[in-house]
Amino acid sequence: MKAKKFKVDQWAYYCQFPESSNNILKKERQRVVVLEVLNRRAMYDYRIYIDGVGTIRKVKEENLFPIIQKSEK
Repeated sequence: MKAKKFKVDQWAYYCQFPESSNNILKKERQRVVVLEVLNRRAMYDYRIYIDGVGTIRKVKEENLFPIIQKSEK
């Protein structure tokens, strides 16, 4: 069983079309929070809330990207 990258209440970026040949669609990111990590038998990996849009959606892990914090000097 593959370990999940994201945990409940973790913020991430969501891209609806990460494999698109169109650069605009590929680079589009929306801030989301993970509401639920779904079990391994489910078709999707996570249930997320899209910030600013107010939508709850089930997504696969390949559509989520970590938010990388800039280190403070």
